[in-house]
Amino acid sequence: MLAASSLTDAFGELEKRFEDENPGVEVRQSFESSSTLLTQIQQGAPADVFASASEEEMDTAVEEGLTGEEPVVFVKNREVIMVPEDNPAGIEEFRDVAKPGVRLVLAEEGVPAADYALEILAKAEEEYGAGFEKDVLSNVVSREADVRASVNRVVVGDADATFGYASDYTPDVRDRVEVVPIPPDLNIIATYPVAALKDAKEPDLARRWVDLVTSEEGQRVLEEWGFEPAA
Repeated sequence: MLAASSLTDAFGELEKRFEDENPGVEVRQSFESSSTLLTQIQQGAPADVFASASEEEMDTAVEEGLTGEEPVVFVKNREVIMVPEDNPAGIEEFRDVAKPGVRLVLAEEGVPAADYALEILAKAEEEYGAGFEKDVLSNVVSREADVRASVNRVVVGDADATFGYASDYTPDVRDRVEVVPIPPDLNIIATYPVAALKDAKEPDLARRWVDLVTSEEGQRVLEEWGFEPAA
């Protein structure tokens, strides 16, 4: 199974439940940025299920005939700013990411989390004035492979801030990072679609996994890890 990196913890928990419900089955998961996963699928990587953090990558998979069924949006997410617990740059509100000298990290271009961040900054131009987006982007000191990698740079103190998902504020980092909310009128709601792939070697098990993540039980686990209901 190929899944967006932001799903690592929630899908890790669901993996155990799925194996308990299907004795003898071993779930193998690979977590990367959705754009990287799409490229892997296009190049023939063996996988039964694709769970993306963006409808754009899934739409491409559908258009290229790579899915075996109609995708379903199973969960939503929203972006937040994450800063180190000691917050050396003094980022108290969203607009502070534009302050000179802030060491900002983003995921690589094309990664949904980074694309959503750019959409947010474009909307913020109207709120904070022309030049806000440019000021923020001039603070970018590195681009990381996926959103979990960019969050980790903040966790270890190598950066002052990053754009992450609400679901990335996991128990293992809560004593080392703080969350600065993005104003609701500027934020972007990320929609996550999932689908069994056309070349799935275990199409029945792929369908069962999709059923699990869309079930009441699956939705409860996803909500516990910071995701929002799809509906």
